[in-house]
Amino acid sequence: MKNIAQILIGSILFVCCTKEQKVMSEPVIQKKIVDVKALKHFQVGLEEKFEALPLLDFTEIAKNEYENLRSTAHPITNSPLQSKNGNYIVELNDKILQLKKLTSTIKEGETQYDYLGFYPSLHMYAFSANSIGDNLGFSELNLINATNSSVYSIVSPGDDKVENPVISPDTKYVAYAYNYMYDKNKSFLGILKINNNQTFTEYRSFSSDNFNIKEVVWFGDDYIGIKVTNDDSKTFKYYKANLSLSNTNKSSNLSGIDGNYSIHVETEATSTGMASISYSFKIKGNEAILETNTYHEPIRCNGRYLIKENSNIFELYYNDTENSCKSDSGVFFIKKEGDKYFIKGIGSEATVQEWLELNKD
Repeated sequence: MKNIAQILIGSILFVCCTKEQKVMSEPVIQKKIVDVKALKHFQVGLEEKFEALPLLDFTEIAKNEYENLRSTAHPITNSPLQSKNGNYIVELNDKILQLKKLTSTIKEGETQYDYLGFYPSLHMYAFSANSIGDNLGFSELNLINATNSSVYSIVSPGDDKVENPVISPDTKYVAYAYNYMYDKNKSFLGILKINNNQTFTEYRSFSSDNFNIKEVVWFGDDYIGIKVTNDDSKTFKYYKANLSLSNTNKSSNLSGIDGNYSIHVETEATSTGMASISYSFKIKGNEAILETNTYHEPIRCNGRYLIKENSNIFELYYNDTENSCKSDSGVFFIKKEGDKYFIKGIGSEATVQEWLELNKD
């Protein structure tokens, strides 16, 4: 029995020593600490690529439809990051990335970073990259892929970064908005397609000179919604677009002048009284419907008109069944000055070139 016990003890000691030797012999893998310049960099959201693609075609919807349809899938999370000596410590697949944290002072030619959050469904960190050039401040949104150590910089239409991207429910697309710093009620919306290798491709876009985009939401993968304002968030409107449909006019389909308008003009004196025309326009999106009532004037060119925006002037093109009314140039022109609206192209030769004030119902 004594010999058996000694053999068992010896066996246990041998196994333990063998395991200890094995553990001690395995090298400890140290991740390499790298600078952001060592990673692969890609620019996405390029203006020239968006310009070659169809625009989104938005239609207005009610607030309750917007709230009922919205998806909350794949939000950005506020997962904490380690920091040391004024640097963020970002764990990548096989590296440790150090990014200098944003401070109140940035030197010319230096880039400092502000952590925005983490997208678990993309396995990507979001940062704003901040710099100074010619005494002007700039920022850009960077998505850093923790799996393949790539940096995707979303190009901003202006000097400031775009808003945090919003991911579609099935992670097919990301959408982001930008409101211009120095142009009131001017905004941009970009949509990037997420490829199988987690790269991005420009897919659709939209821009407006008539409102700021306050929120971007998804209604499933094929529909996107926006909440907008043109009065510093006092009131809001809501729109949706189908990604499978597009606006081939290469101009915004949201005129920013939705509503009902009217105007009455006298044309010429007749033996039985002053001839006149009353115009009534119903405008929604990129379409206007005209109805006229006349006295001693013919009724013609009533019906649908297509609205195109050109340098803040809304041009109305006849788009109905009277062939004699169709033209390659606009028939009516509408502009907004302050809180007032003006129209050109109505009445007789005496008034057709004048800007006359419209009444908005």
